[in-house]
Amino acid sequence: MNDDPVAVNHHIQHRHPASIRFCSLCGGELSERLVLPDRRRHKVCAACGFVDFQGPKLVAGCLVIERGKVLLLRRAITPQLGMWTFPGGYVDLGETAEQAAVRETSEEAGMNVRIARLFGIYFDPIKAAAAITVYLAEPDGEPAATSNEALAIRYFTPDEIPWPEIAFRTTHQALRDWMALEDLLKSAG
Repeated sequence: MNDDPVAVNHHIQHRHPASIRFCSLCGGELSERLVLPDRRRHKVCAACGFVDFQGPKLVAGCLVIERGKVLLLRRAITPQLGMWTFPGGYVDLGETAEQAAVRETSEEAGMNVRIARLFGIYFDPIKAAAAITVYLAEPDGEPAATSNEALAIRYFTPDEIPWPEIAFRTTHQALRDWMALEDLLKSAG
């Protein structure tokens, strides 16, 4: 077994699931077929009959809020290299979305956080490969720091958010919802 570390090539990763050609169970060739009972097209293995039902990958992230400001990081990796987003990434098998959000924030921003609550679930119908669960969180100790995934890290007030440089549609949606919540809290306060 080769234990040499591998860097993820996001261009290749984003070819999944459309470019999958072989069964993950037996290696047989996949072809699109109508599958009962809903008569939708899915890839089916010609050798063993395995149906490769595709669904979005689960992503989890944190809106880290401190004194009315949200933590954003400038991405040091593709996709959207150099654009701003909040810390987040794929949920690993065996971990909850909340655990993944905390782990990803630690990996990308070098900080521990306390989850306050689930904030929302977002989906980009144009780039439907992932659904993202977003949590509201608070810093828990050390300040944020750059990493191999973050070129820069900064807290932004709602008025300072660099909208033309926001990385993903789901990031836009979550930030706009956070701003609406902040406005609601101010008007109720």
